[in-house]
Amino acid sequence: MRNYPFIEPTFAARTHQLAICQSIYDANAFNIRNWRDGFPVDYDMLPELVLKFLELLEEKQVDFCIVGGIAYLAYIEDRNTKDLNILVSVQELEKIIDYVEVTNKDVNFTNAVFEGMRIDFLKTSNAIFDYVEKHETTTYNYVEGNYPIATINGLILMRFDAIIDLYQKGKFGKIPRYELDLQYLTINYEIDWGHIWKISKQFFTDGQISKFKKMVAEWKNPPKNRF
Repeated sequence: MRNYPFIEPTFAARTHQLAICQSIYDANAFNIRNWRDGFPVDYDMLPELVLKFLELLEEKQVDFCIVGGIAYLAYIEDRNTKDLNILVSVQELEKIIDYVEVTNKDVNFTNAVFEGMRIDFLKTSNAIFDYVEKHETTTYNYVEGNYPIATINGLILMRFDAIIDLYQKGKFGKIPRYELDLQYLTINYEIDWGHIWKISKQFFTDGQISKFKKMVAEWKNPPKNRF
């Protein structure tokens, strides 16, 4: 059973401190696929595993940045995530590679399991990941401690990159969710899009940027109440 405080989910403005442990627990414990296919790990152990992994990063003095769903939760209320996404250099990853089981890797990603908990490492050998790590990070105060996370600008750039990659690979399942993340940020935050488009020129073609501009324009002017 859980040995940490439980907070009832709410769609109101967040009045409680965000907990990485509970976010990952909730996403796994209430995932219908896990009920059907079986849990890859005892989900009641997930909070302890999260803490153990964060302690490992601190013990080994790993320079990292939290991205993905846990970072989005700092900006978006109704979002969940089943795993941790960590932005890290290859050199820093080497400090803990013996403590995880690598399940897949390429030049940009290393997917791994830490005692049954999934960890996705995004490596700064990718130019956009490197830019975000160097220029678009901030600190967020989670229940577990203060950790570096990607800024909104950084998350947007990484989402652009992910959407393009998914389209090119013909993997369309995640695209609506990723676009919804961007739409939420666009509607709820004052974003310096001029800066975003300027930086985007380093990584994307003019045609790709043009398509993103059209998407953003539509998000800025959502349909009026149809009813």
